[in-house]
Amino acid sequence: MPQPKQKPYLTYALDADGKLIHVDCVSTGLACKCFCPHCKSELVAKNGGNRKVHHFAHANGSDCVGAIESALHKMAKDILQEHKCLMLPPVLQNGIETQKTFEKVEIEIFDKELCLRPDCIAYTEKDQFIWVEFKRSHEVDVKKAGKIISARVDCIEIDLNSCELDPTKVRNYIESSCEGRKWIYNHENPQTFLICNKNSNAQYHNLDDEYYFEQRMSRHIAVDEQNTIVSLYNLDEIDTNKHSYFCIACGKEVYIDVDDWGNYSFLHLDGNTPCEDDFYLHEAAKKVLYGRFNTLQKFDVYIPQIHLCEKGNQCSFFNEIDCSIAIPILYNLKAHGYDSCEIEYKFPNKLFSYDVVLKRSDDLKTAIVIIIDADTCHIEHENLKNRAIEVIVRCENDIFKLYEEPLREENARFYNFESRDIKTIPFDKVNRKILKFTLFSSGKYHLGVENCISTKKRSAVYEMIISNGYGNYKAMRQYAVLHCYNQQRVLCLCEICYYLRSVDSFYNHENICIRYKTKGTPRNPLEVMPVKCPYFSLDRNIEAILEKECCDMKFTENDLINDNGQ
Repeated sequence: MPQPKQKPYLTYALDADGKLIHVDCVSTGLACKCFCPHCKSELVAKNGGNRKVHHFAHANGSDCVGAIESALHKMAKDILQEHKCLMLPPVLQNGIETQKTFEKVEIEIFDKELCLRPDCIAYTEKDQFIWVEFKRSHEVDVKKAGKIISARVDCIEIDLNSCELDPTKVRNYIESSCEGRKWIYNHENPQTFLICNKNSNAQYHNLDDEYYFEQRMSRHIAVDEQNTIVSLYNLDEIDTNKHSYFCIACGKEVYIDVDDWGNYSFLHLDGNTPCEDDFYLHEAAKKVLYGRFNTLQKFDVYIPQIHLCEKGNQCSFFNEIDCSIAIPILYNLKAHGYDSCEIEYKFPNKLFSYDVVLKRSDDLKTAIVIIIDADTCHIEHENLKNRAIEVIVRCENDIFKLYEEPLREENARFYNFESRDIKTIPFDKVNRKILKFTLFSSGKYHLGVENCISTKKRSAVYEMIISNGYGNYKAMRQYAVLHCYNQQRVLCLCEICYYLRSVDSFYNHENICIRYKTKGTPRNPLEVMPVKCPYFSLDRNIEAILEKECCDMKFTENDLINDNGQ
């Protein structure tokens, strides 16, 4: 049976000089002349007997909740100032801790510039310094943390909640342990604290009595009171001493949070559940594009332009859809007359607004619509008459790309950007795939997808290139064999033979010649492909079916023997 946890006692108090002193080192009762570290009330020393733990109590009988915490807080500061040694947490994730000895340590020195009073300032031999904050019931205030980060002051926070009010244990915890501490800021590599931690702000939900873990996206983008976009990935933009920051999506005030590994993120100040991730990404993308258009001299977009195969109609199986490729061409939209960018713009006589619209003055016909796809809404481009760009965002990294990179097919879809001047491209660049039936001199054949510029196979005597109607490969193959049969070409005809049967066994599927036992024909003729079988009989049912299924099939054929003059 577990032992009940012993009630903590106030065993240290402040003497007349404001220094901590143990209860056994003072006179009994009011003669101790000691005061509470928290409320500064007069104490009595209960150290006269042996039955109970010696401790201090308030002379007025009050129960001061913060007395032990305040005593522990002061003890930690005094120990650090006296021994000048501290175990620093790792700067990098998976890094190593470092025990550091300082030249001097000052306690509660007021910083006039930041209007802050750190618990301790520890100085190195090079006159560099680190702020040390000891956490009791509350961590470093969010406003205070923001000022520290903005001022680029190296600062660590040490959690004392697991410590007992014992100077030996407190000293060992400060100097030899790395538990319960984190960097608020470290100048050596501030970017290491900006690692996106998707588990931050995670919430649990009960669904059908089963708990599932919903991951919230860490947020590193916000706006200040001037609606200027700032990012925690660029700390030079952040100054909480001069600015307040707000959620880029819902507009509520946010603060800079630092997790146990020193990773920064923006959290809502009111402590409520943050707005949904897709809403955050959607609004951030809109405002980033708007800000980029209005602050940069260029607004570059890689627009895909159709290039047709140079052979064009010279090729018997040419068509504009399959024999073309889209090549992204860089356009500076500002150089093409686009001079205004509006958010949530509604066209006349329209019931809804678009995320972003780029315009040439008031010319609405040439306006470009930009719609943000944050995995919740998708554009119905069939109903759009204007040119449209659908920007795809799935994570914060997609937002940061919008800062620096032009829109392109990797992160956007383009609609209605038909080019008036269709260009051509060498046929070997098109790389169109075609369905080709090849007959070899042995009478064997093959049907498969190949490149349109693939070279002639050795011993091939005939080719049929099928330009449409892909799908039923078996019917395509049978049609090609039947076509060759009607042309009296020499090949294996088992594919269209009346005696070929499809048989399903327990283990596999087989195509069997039903005359293999009586006439000695191959059991699986499609595997060996015999030529000029004396028992061949055309399956008229297959012939009738193929006439219906393949009546619209288009193909070109090449007699390779005649072409090569053989």
